[in-house]
Amino acid sequence: MKLMVSGIGGVGGYIAAVLCRYYPGSVTLIARGERKKALEQRGLVVHSAVLGEQTYHPAVTDCPADVGIQDVIFVCVKTFSLDEALAALRPCVDEHTVVVPVMNGIDHADRTRAALPAGRVVNSLIYITSSYDGEYAIRHASPYARMRADSPDRDAAALVCRLLHHEQAMECTIPQDMKSEVWKKYIINCAYNTITAYYTCTTRGLLEHPERLAEFRALLDEAYAVAIADSVQLPAGLTAEIFEDMMHYRNADATSSMARDAMAHKPTELETFSGHLVRLADRLGVPAPVSKRFYQELLKREVGK
Repeated sequence: MKLMVSGIGGVGGYIAAVLCRYYPGSVTLIARGERKKALEQRGLVVHSAVLGEQTYHPAVTDCPADVGIQDVIFVCVKTFSLDEALAALRPCVDEHTVVVPVMNGIDHADRTRAALPAGRVVNSLIYITSSYDGEYAIRHASPYARMRADSPDRDAAALVCRLLHHEQAMECTIPQDMKSEVWKKYIINCAYNTITAYYTCTTRGLLEHPERLAEFRALLDEAYAVAIADSVQLPAGLTAEIFEDMMHYRNADATSSMARDAMAHKPTELETFSGHLVRLADRLGVPAPVSKRFYQELLKREVGK
């Protein structure tokens, strides 16, 4: 089986490591520039709370077309790079190829279907704390990696789960209601990514400031209200549960990918979280004053870079 991963950051790097562990010789990584050099010279280096210390040596290329048609492709780029990544991957996709966008947001599967003339798209989401360091080694900090995958093509979704579901590496299952699962994570991200990017802080930077926690709860509640208005089936106590998790269970020294990008003065997924939510709230007639305030202020920073 021919397996490909595009976007070898924290998430894509961990998925690539799982594939390399269980399907050696079958994996090709798509990377460019210094990341490509690092992967070619040192291999895919993984420091993981689950996999342990590992180094794999899959094939690496910056030209997907040279590799040819693939059986399964995982696309793990940031959402603002999705269109560019899919354009490069088109020569690798035919009618049987399963394409799995693994990223933040709620519309990546639809965007992938619209961009590719062929292929079987599987929607997905992942719960993981993983990043890369200055040498492009993957640092997987959470004691779990949980993925959900689904598609109208249930055989394609089942294939993705078979590839990734391994007791010692990752949990990957098909949920009963994928839209609900996607929104549950999206609500967290719309609040946590947005507020930690705004204050360029860790979870501790929220916990030590009651006014920030109140803003975090307001962001959660506004995102939840938008989801309900969009006919998403969600439990009534969801935002209280998320808030409780923040108060007592989340790693106080962790932060969001959006905050890390903001601190590094890199492009962020502001439009994926805050922008998309605010526009959807306006379309559905849902008040979202706190979300709008954070979006407008963060947008000023983005434009000013």
